Amino acid sequence: MVSLRRFSSRGAALWRRLRTRSSSNFRFAFIFLTPHQRHALEAVYKYCRAIDDIVDELEAGPSGIRSARVQLHQWRQRVLAIFESGEMEAIDTPLGSQLADAIHRYDLRIAPLLEIIEGCEMDLEQSTYSTPEDLERYCYRVASCVGLLCIPIFGEDGPEARAYAHHLGLALQYTNILRDVSEDAQRGRVYLPATILAQHGLCSNDICNGIYDARFIGAAAQFAAIAEREYQIAWEHLRRVDAPLRLVPAEVMGRTYYEILRQIRRFNFDVFLRRASLRRRVKLRVAAISIARNAVQQTSLQ
Repeated sequence: MVSLRRFSSRGAALWRRLRTRSSSNFRFAFIFLTPHQRHALEAVYKYCRAIDDIVDELEAGPSGIRSARVQLHQWRQRVLAIFESGEMEAIDTPLGSQLADAIHRYDLRIAPLLEIIEGCEMDLEQSTYSTPEDLERYCYRVASCVGLLCIPIFGEDGPEARAYAHHLGLALQYTNILRDVSEDAQRGRVYLPATILAQHGLCSNDICNGIYDARFIGAAAQFAAIAEREYQIAWEHLRRVDAPLRLVPAEVMGRTYYEILRQIRRFNFDVFLRRASLRRRVKLRVAAISIARNAVQQTSLQ
C-alpha cells in the first residue's frame, strides 16, 4: 500500500475518514463531501432513483406503461418548472424542492436531468439493443448524465472533467450490465448488443435461458473489452483535470467498479451463478489507492 506520507495532507485526512465511516459504494462517495455537497448529491441520487423506480416497479401490461409515462412526464414538467421559475414554492414535492436547491446552488444543467428521464423511458420501449452504438446512447443517458450532474457538485466542471464523467459513466454502466446479465434476463431484458451475441452464435433468447458456454464467454469478453476501453479513456481525461483531488468521490466509485469488472473476468464471466461483489477491505484498498493517485497527481500539477 502507498504510504500516507506520499499523500497531500488533505489526502491523508480523507483516508482517515474513509477508514472509520464507510459501508457501501455510495457512502464512500458521500464521506469526501461537505454537508452542502452531500445534500445536493443526495438530491441527485434520489431523483435518479425516483425516475428509475417508475420504470422498474411498473405494473404489468399496457396500463402500467401508460402510468409510467404519465409519471415520467410529471417529472419532466417539474424539472422544466425549476429552470423556468426560480421560486422554490412552485415545486410540488419535497424531492423537487431539494433538487431545485441543488440546481441553483451548483448551477446544474437541465440537459442531463432530462436525458435521465429519456433514458429510463427507453426501458418502456425496448428490452434489447441491436448494436454497441445503440446501447451507448442508452448508457449515456442513464449513467454518464448522472456523472455530469455530480461533477459540478464535486467542484470540477471543466471540459476534461465532463469528458471524464461521460466515459466513466459508460464504463460503470457496461460493468453493471455484465454483472447483472442474469437478473436482467429474468425480467426479459438483454442489454448485451445483438450484433456481439450474433458474432458468437448467440441470440437474446439464449441469454434469457441462461446459456453459459464458450460462446457466452467470448461475447462477454468482447463486451468487457468495450468497458475496459471506456475506463482507460476516462482516466486519460482525468490526468488532464486541473484539480483531480476534487474528483476523488467519482474516482473511488470508478476504481471500485473496475475491480468488479476484474472479478467478473476472474470468474470467467460466469454471471449466471455468481454475482460479483467486493468485500469491505477490498473497497478500502481501492479507495486508498484512488486517494493516493489523485493526491499525487494534484501535487504534480501545483
